[in-house]
Amino acid sequence: DLLILDEPTIGLDPNQIRQVRELIKNLGKQHTILLSTHILPEVEMTCSRVIIVHKGRIEACDTPENLLGKIRQAGGVELEAKVGNDNGEEQLKKISGVRDVVTNGEDDWKRFSLRVESGADVREEVFRLAIERHWDVRELTQRRGTLEDVFVELTHPDLV
Repeated sequence: DLLILDEPTIGLDPNQIRQVRELIKNLGKQHTILLSTHILPEVEMTCSRVIIVHKGRIEACDTPENLLGKIRQAGGVELEAKVGNDNGEEQLKKISGVRDVVTNGEDDWKRFSLRVESGADVREEVFRLAIERHWDVRELTQRRGTLEDVFVELTHPDLV
């Protein structure tokens, strides 16, 4: 049996969306479901395999977990810290596995968004750096990669 669904949650309220997700998961246990959608968080919540099509060509076909493990930018780290006169961005860029750092914040507290290489977990190094440099830290969290990151890297690598 094959069930084809095209954007099945468009126009639904949040409760209906949850019900449709649950229905798709339950039906998917015994049937093949082809879900066509641009809402990638929806795919992450419901699908066991993903096919990414770009300009009529299949760019990837795998489990969401495997796709996330293959991309160069598989998430990152968010740091909110008071760095004083220190150039936090330059210090953070020196950490192995960090691809890029974007800084935001107008006051004493700065938010640093670190893009990291696939598989790199730089939180310990960031924490050590903050201690060494005497930064006050308000937040240090890991941001996981998403299927949106996978899609962008596969379809527009120049944007990564």
